[in-house]
Amino acid sequence: MEIVKMTAAHHDDVRRMSEIFYNSDAVDHDVPAESIEKNIAEATGDNPYFTGYVLAEDGENVGFSYVSQYYETEIGGMCVMIIDLYIDEKCRGRGFGTQLFNFVFKEYSHAKRFRLEVERDNENAVALYKKLGFKELGYMQMIIEK
Repeated sequence: MEIVKMTAAHHDDVRRMSEIFYNSDAVDHDVPAESIEKNIAEATGDNPYFTGYVLAEDGENVGFSYVSQYYETEIGGMCVMIIDLYIDEKCRGRGFGTQLFNFVFKEYSHAKRFRLEVERDNENAVALYKKLGFKELGYMQMIIEK
């Protein structure tokens, strides 16, 4: 498995995988096509705080993830948020998720905290994240859409 920084050349494959991911039980609400396009544009552009990665096996793109960085006062340093992680069904259970996280931990070794969101019902993902050392954060999340 290979992990590379997402580029415009990955657009079609990431778009295809995004449509599968954002219409699955891993996401709690519909994601408009415009948001998918904006994600890809931001991740392949010059935004230093939002980066996309593509997972490939034997020359085929089989997964993607987005990573965002921000400062968090509570921990006194940078926090890395793993925004999404999609791995093609045929590649699940083969260590690709663990390899991606090990890559992110190394690539962002300056971070004091790594954070992610997961649907409670996504048992395989929850099991992987716990195995990697993630713990539930006691905060309730609140949002306002603008």
